[in-house]
Amino acid sequence: MPYFMPADAFSAPTYIVLDLPQPACAEVLAMRQRFDQYQAGLPPEITVAGSSGVGTIAQGQDPLHVFRAVAAVARRHLPFACSFESMRRFPGVPVFWLCPRDRAPFDALHRALLDSGIKFDGSPFPFNPHCTISSTIELSKHQETELLTSPVPQMEFFLDELRVYQVAGREAHLLQSFALGG
Repeated sequence: MPYFMPADAFSAPTYIVLDLPQPACAEVLAMRQRFDQYQAGLPPEITVAGSSGVGTIAQGQDPLHVFRAVAAVARRHLPFACSFESMRRFPGVPVFWLCPRDRAPFDALHRALLDSGIKFDGSPFPFNPHCTISSTIELSKHQETELLTSPVPQMEFFLDELRVYQVAGREAHLLQSFALGG
């Protein structure tokens, strides 16, 4: 059963992500607090469906169908190790993000979600697994340089759960979570 279910399911942007465990979570939050207070209020995660590739979950779908499909995808994929390799900026927009060292497991999850029967809104951007650090404010040139040259969290961590979040206003509501590997 979902933790939180809005009256009109998926009416606000709804994402499928992998939350970062501690201590990577704390390091990302510290970076966000320095550069973007809005992002600091959201769970540190790596986006699998939402802001790029297939886009957010489309409105008007039966939540049970969507959650069953996400659960089936999660069961078919094992937990995996991850680390970050660099800080990057998407061209033409003020979005700065941490890039995972190995994108293959994220690509596999993204493809599986695309093939799952879930309807998505689409995105003008190709899929890029990422952990956003700053996206809602224009940084000064000095801040941009400081962020792009900031040390990247170096620890390896394990990702073991797909989560579905709906973002309404300045809050992310956890709708459901699914353990990788069942």
